[in-house]
Amino acid sequence: MAAEYVNRNVFDTPYETRATTRTKVQTKTHVVSLTKLEKLVYLVLIALIALVSSYMLSLKYDAYDMNSKIATTQSEIIHQQGVNGELKSEAMKQSSYERIYSKAQGYGLSLKNDNVKVVQKDGSN
Repeated sequence: MAAEYVNRNVFDTPYETRATTRTKVQTKTHVVSLTKLEKLVYLVLIALIALVSSYMLSLKYDAYDMNSKIATTQSEIIHQQGVNGELKSEAMKQSSYERIYSKAQGYGLSLKNDNVKVVQKDGSN
């Protein structure tokens, strides 16, 4: 069975494609309006947060400054303790019996056991 008749109109026209219409999805934006009271509350909260944060930063700076002063004072104390130790050893060296005896002999003094008194550091005889 051969085809005897071919409808030329069917094959000559291109296939009709269905027109695809793209629909845009629009989201409706709803602007929320704030009342004056809400704006005031937000403004006060932001100001409060700013004040508290600046206060905390100032406290942190004061603590850092105090720690640096403490460290400086401690280093000065350690240095002064070293100087005091050196002065104490020099005082012990200057007040030794041999040095005092040699100085007395240099001035022409002699040792008499009757006149020798023992002196202690606390001032008692």
